[in-house]
Amino acid sequence: MKKMLKLIGVAIAFASSLSAFAQTKIYSGKSELVWESSIKLESSQFGDISEGNSLLFKVKKSKNEYQNIKIYAPTQFGWKELVGGGYTNGFHNGGAIAPDFEKKKETTVSYVLTEENAQDIKSSGMIVHGFGVKLLEISVSYTKSALPEKEVQETTQDESLPEGPVVSTETTKEKPNIKEGPFVKHGKLNVNGAYLYDEHNAKYMLHGMSTHGINFGKDFSKYVCEESFKEIRDKWNSNCIRLALYPGDYSGYCNGGNKDELKKIVEDGIEYATKLGMYVLVDWHVHQFNPNEKWKQDAKVFLSDISKKYAKYDNVLYEICNEPTGSPWDSAIKPYAQDIIPVIRENAPNSVIVVGTNTWSQDIHEALANPLDFKNVMYTFHFYANTHTDSMRQRVSDCIESGLPVFITEFGTCDASGNGGFNKVESEKWFELCNKYNISHLNWSLCNKNETASALKPKCKKLSNWKDSDLTDSGKLIKQHLNTLSK
Repeated sequence: MKKMLKLIGVAIAFASSLSAFAQTKIYSGKSELVWESSIKLESSQFGDISEGNSLLFKVKKSKNEYQNIKIYAPTQFGWKELVGGGYTNGFHNGGAIAPDFEKKKETTVSYVLTEENAQDIKSSGMIVHGFGVKLLEISVSYTKSALPEKEVQETTQDESLPEGPVVSTETTKEKPNIKEGPFVKHGKLNVNGAYLYDEHNAKYMLHGMSTHGINFGKDFSKYVCEESFKEIRDKWNSNCIRLALYPGDYSGYCNGGNKDELKKIVEDGIEYATKLGMYVLVDWHVHQFNPNEKWKQDAKVFLSDISKKYAKYDNVLYEICNEPTGSPWDSAIKPYAQDIIPVIRENAPNSVIVVGTNTWSQDIHEALANPLDFKNVMYTFHFYANTHTDSMRQRVSDCIESGLPVFITEFGTCDASGNGGFNKVESEKWFELCNKYNISHLNWSLCNKNETASALKPKCKKLSNWKDSDLTDSGKLIKQHLNTLSK
């Protein structure tokens, strides 16, 4: 009997040791995740991590409305997002893991790794970034879990509106009396051939900044103010501001966001820009979905309301789909545009409208082969200088020389992730191309998020009067570049 009890004790001890090994704590603390900081974990801390293992994040809720965790592998090309796996007590929303607290103050979010995730972590470790939660622990579970058949890109909290006629109830505002700024000199714009022209029939280039997603909370929407717009107009020589409103992603207009509040931010942005005599691009920021299949009626209603209310504001332009990735031009984007453009045209018949293209708005050659039959339409191209180089510049050149009007509504000075790979040399090559062909271009983005693409450093809390010490490398380069351009 004693021998049997001893064996049982050994078995229990062995099982306990296996259990301890099956889950290993690699971080402990009380760090509140904010844009200004990140947590770096070395590859050696993860042991022999592999596909099907899980990362466990024990987090505590804060008072912030925006709460997420973002995980990356710090590769030689910049921060690479770790996505594609499965989630428990959270969901993937806009490139982030949104914890599901279910009215609790604490929860543990589990993320099941893909094979690629595991290899990236083993090669270069992991960076944890985020906002609005306190990170208490990170553990690795070496128990194998099944991966989902397909990653869930986002949780849709609002269903798409049913298709039907759009009748806006908005009241059209009176024509504004603009007394200052670029609009006073250049007036209403139009498209002719491959170029944008002002009211004096002179070629004109819009240049300036894009906001980050205004739906991501006050940390981003706070820059939609007269103070910041005046700063970039007067000190940075910006003649245009782009207002980026995501329909999807975190708290998007059609994905759980407060529609009235978000619409009010866009309307306020239009008013601030108009008062300052700046042009303003209203961006329905389609991000990685087919707009002809998702939230199309919502787009019609929103753009109908804005275009009716501001029909007499000649400084307002419209971007109807930012980056409709996975959407072929002929079968998805063009049919979508053919439905959306008439909705705007009914209210603002001569407004300039910009249409996105497939593959993160890089496939402008597809639009060249089968363009839209509307006047005053331009086609979106996006670049991130460290990722998109000579071949993409050649594509833009070829399309413009073939008569396609191109508008670079978003660009970055770094790699396509937005974080890492700041590249002054390649950025300046793009600037030369924009100057050569008079291409309008707007930089991503006017915010202080802790990433390379941001214009402001995370520690900068000011809305204006930015010194060079407040600017990121990207911000310094953009300010310098914009000030070389014509007023």
